[in-house]
Amino acid sequence: MLTDIFKFYLQGLFMAIAFVIFAVIFWIAYRALKLKDKTIKERQNTLYDGIMMALISIPILSFAFMAIVLMIWS
Repeated sequence: MLTDIFKFYLQGLFMAIAFVIFAVIFWIAYRALKLKDKTIKERQNTLYDGIMMALISIPILSFAFMAIVLMIWS
């Protein structure tokens, strides 16, 4: 039972990592295409913001994706 829960959590974690990396890359590319950041410092701050958003949202989204996986495969 515990291994099943851990398996579902790991699946949710990998799905959350993939989703967040895709979202951050899309967000940074959007800002680059629209020329929102003029200076190097602003671009660096955008990168740091993306990294911080990813680090904060991955653990939260992993439980959400785990719940979705449990509903679909159980």
